[in-house]
Amino acid sequence: MRRVFIFVLIAYCMAQIPSFAEDWSDFSGNLWGEQKAITNDEFEKAIDTLQSKQKKKEAKQRKKKIKKFSGGGTSLHNTLDPLSEIQAQDPLKKTDKDEGRLLNIPVQLYIGDELLDTGYYNVFGEKDKNGEIYLSFYQAHYFKGKVKANETKDDFKSDSIDFVKLIPYNEDYVMVGYGSLDFNAYVYIRYKNP
Repeated sequence: MRRVFIFVLIAYCMAQIPSFAEDWSDFSGNLWGEQKAITNDEFEKAIDTLQSKQKKKEAKQRKKKIKKFSGGGTSLHNTLDPLSEIQAQDPLKKTDKDEGRLLNIPVQLYIGDELLDTGYYNVFGEKDKNGEIYLSFYQAHYFKGKVKANETKDDFKSDSIDFVKLIPYNEDYVMVGYGSLDFNAYVYIRYKNP
């Protein structure tokens, strides 16, 4: 009985397949029959059109961002226009360590136990391997003294990056401010009252 039932079921399904095929052929004929073939040139033109629209949209968004950042309009200076190209800057030149920075000392300074006479001195700043900063004083090519200095971010209102200044502090001390590309430093040094 079971075999007869399976046989009848299979025969019924086989009879239905041709009728389904006729129905699907109506759909497939309309679906695939009216499609047009596209050439490579037409495809590339369509892609270029889509990409050009995207590029225009990105350029418009970029202009909006620039306007939001710079406030719109152009600057009073032509070189600061937000749409202009940024010009390359010359790299900063490091001062040769052999030159030092010239300092006029009008008073006698105590460097350790020694007394440094008045005059012009070349001041060299150096950082040792432990990160401590020392200022060395030379007159001509003669070493005259060395003091430990403190690193700072202050530029002591100097117009240049490389500088050394002697700044009066109080009745007993002067401050020596030193600046370079590597670091800025200062030290308080006692001086001899005349």
